Amino acid sequence: MASDKVSALTRGDIVRTAKDFQWNRQLPPWTVIVNGTEYPVRPLVTQAADVAPNDSTNSHQAVKKLNELGFETRYNGKTTYKP
Repeated sequence: MASDKVSALTRGDIVRTAKDFQWNRQLPPWTVIVNGTEYPVRPLVTQAADVAPNDSTNSHQAVKKLNELGFETRYNGKTTYKP
């Protein structure tokens, strides 16, 4: 189960976080498209929720939340959900 803070995220929380989000590593398998830019799913969600990187929310839970909020998600570059 995703943490309460992750469950409470809004679309606006994700968009605001993405504006300043920095990722200098290779993208992981699960990614999300926010305003035309690809981001790593779990790190973006945990930062948006202001929870620790070791939060119990896993990538599948983060993907589910992003899909609920209407974001396109991808796995290894292939779209898995597109609103």
